[in-house]
Amino acid sequence: MTIDPNVPIAPWRQLAAILRERITSGELAGRMPSERTLTQEYGLAHGTVRKAIALLRDEGLVETVAGLGTYVVDRSR
Repeated sequence: MTIDPNVPIAPWRQLAAILRERITSGELAGRMPSERTLTQEYGLAHGTVRKAIALLRDEGLVETVAGLGTYVVDRSR
């Protein structure tokens, strides 16, 4: 999936939707790719990636541990 600059949805919301789908499908589990990796993979600014991750954190899908990274919340428990 890619970010489409021609749609009226903000890029950070598009990225959040892509990551949400990857999480719910089970493709992403455990530790998330780093912000730097996501920035390079999707061709977005660092702030845009941070905003998408913040939205997922607000939704309870991921949690960030300072100095360790961002992790997908294990909902199977």
